[in-house]
Amino acid sequence: MRIRSGVAAFAVLALAMAGCGGDSDAGGASGTTTIKVVSAPNVFLAALYVARDDGLFAKEGLTVEIVQVESGNDSIAGLASGDAQFADVGFEDLVEMREQGDDSIVIVHDILDRVTLTLVMRKEIAASKGVTEQSPLADRLRALRGLKIGITSPGAPTDTYMRYYLRSVGLNPDRDVEIIPVGGASSLLAALKNGQIDAYHLSPPTPYVAAEQGFGTVLIDGPKGGVPDLDNFAYTAWATPRQWADANPDKVSAFSRALNAATAKVKSDPEAVVDQILDDLGSDQRAAIQRTVTGMSSALSDNGCLDAATVTRTLDKMFELKIFEERADPAEGALWTNKYNSC
Repeated sequence: MRIRSGVAAFAVLALAMAGCGGDSDAGGASGTTTIKVVSAPNVFLAALYVARDDGLFAKEGLTVEIVQVESGNDSIAGLASGDAQFADVGFEDLVEMREQGDDSIVIVHDILDRVTLTLVMRKEIAASKGVTEQSPLADRLRALRGLKIGITSPGAPTDTYMRYYLRSVGLNPDRDVEIIPVGGASSLLAALKNGQIDAYHLSPPTPYVAAEQGFGTVLIDGPKGGVPDLDNFAYTAWATPRQWADANPDKVSAFSRALNAATAKVKSDPEAVVDQILDDLGSDQRAAIQRTVTGMSSALSDNGCLDAATVTRTLDKMFELKIFEERADPAEGALWTNKYNSC
C-alpha cells in the first residue's frame, strides 16, 4: 500500500495555500471565480499554464491560482484537505482512498493516456552494464540491480512504478536495489549528476537534460511509449472534490473547456508553448523542453474524455502490478465521470 504524508502534511499544505489568495468561492470585481490548482511542475501540464497565460480560464469566468508542490502525494493531500479544487492525480490515489472509506474525490478530466515516466541512468553505469535504449526492455530493467534509485517520495508514481519494473524482471525492490526519496525534478537531476543516486525515472524534461549534459543515458523514453503494458493507460487526470463539483458543475465544465482549448494549442504550436512554460517549470533548458512537448503530444487527451475500456484496463493492470491491494470498481461514477465534459 502506498505511504501517505499524514495529517501534518495536510496542515502544512493548507497553510501554504492559505497564503496564496482569497476564498475559492469568492467572486472578483469582474464576477470571476477563483479556484486553486495543486500540482508538481510538469510538461504534461502545459495546457494548464497555457490556459492561464492565454486568458482561456478568464474567458470562462475563472481565475486560477496554481500552487506548486513536490510530488503527487502532495497533490492528493490538497484535494483531500479541501484547500484545492483541482489536482492532477492517478487512479491509484483514489483507489487507496476508497479502500480507507473515503470517496470524496472524483476524476473529471483525462490528461495522459500513457505512462510517461522516463528512466535515466548515470552514463558510466549504463556503459558498465552494457545497456542502451535499444537493449531489450528486460535487460535494461535488470541493469538496475544493486543501484541507488531516486524517487520523489514514498508511494508516489516514481516509487510504485519503479517497484513494478523491478518485480517484472524478478528483482525484489526491498532487497536488490536501494530506493532513496530525493524530492522533485530538480533534486533528482542534481542527485544523479553528483552521484547521490545512480538512476531515476520521471516524466521529462529532466531525464533528457541529464542525457544532453552528458552524464545520463535514457533507457526508457516514456513519451515514446517505451513500456507496452503501460500504453493505452489512464495514467494521470484532473480530479476534484466530489461535493464541490456537485455544487459547482458549471465551474468544472468551464475548467475542462479551457484545458481543451489550451491542449489544441500545445499540439498545434509546440514551439510557442515552450516559451510560455519555461518559467512554470523553473527551467532554462529550452531544447529539452521542446523535445518533451513534442514527444508528449501524442499521449495528451484531446478532449479530456475518459474511455471506460481504458479505465477498466488501467485498473486491472494496476491490480496486477500490485499498485493497490483490491480490485477497483471501473464503472463511471465510482472513481471517474464524464458528466462535466462534452463527451
